[in-house]
Amino acid sequence: GETIRLGGSALTCERGEATRGALPQVGRFGRILGKSPAMRRLYPLCERLATATMPVIVEGETGTGKELLAEALHAGGPRARAPFVVFDCSAVAPELIEEELFGRERGNLDGTRSVQVGVFERADGGTLLIDEVADLPLPLQQSLLRALERGEVTRIGSTDTLAVDVRVVANTRRDLDQLVTDGQFRDDLYHRLA
Repeated sequence: GETIRLGGSALTCERGEATRGALPQVGRFGRILGKSPAMRRLYPLCERLATATMPVIVEGETGTGKELLAEALHAGGPRARAPFVVFDCSAVAPELIEEELFGRERGNLDGTRSVQVGVFERADGGTLLIDEVADLPLPLQQSLLRALERGEVTRIGSTDTLAVDVRVVANTRRDLDQLVTDGQFRDDLYHRLA
């Protein structure tokens, strides 16, 4: 029953019954199956996220289907015919992550004989799943943030930038909010992904 005045506007708070719309009867989203009320409440959100172009973070315990959800978001959206590329931060040695993400230019100094295309280039026009993003070392988090903000990457050993059009879905088994609080994950990267 309280009224708050903000300039010429008045907001009145009233107590009432919380109402929820009827649950959708659909029991799946892509290859994700589940008919529990909690899952059925998620499907409309998943459908809206699939049609969007913004990055998405999926958090959950190991084995809960985070990668399956990323695939379903890709398949249900406008990028479905473009590549879906998976990069697992926990499966690549830390010293090779930058090269895997952004590629490497052919060069005389390091003996590289051919160009290595990174996952951003391979996913151009499509979706890049960054699996276990919380395992990305702090120094590389800045490079990832820059790629997301600018929509471009620079291969190691090059000064040329390459424009990429990639939707990023990141997942993790860890609590990113807590990692940000602990200083183990960049807050600006977290907010860009979320």
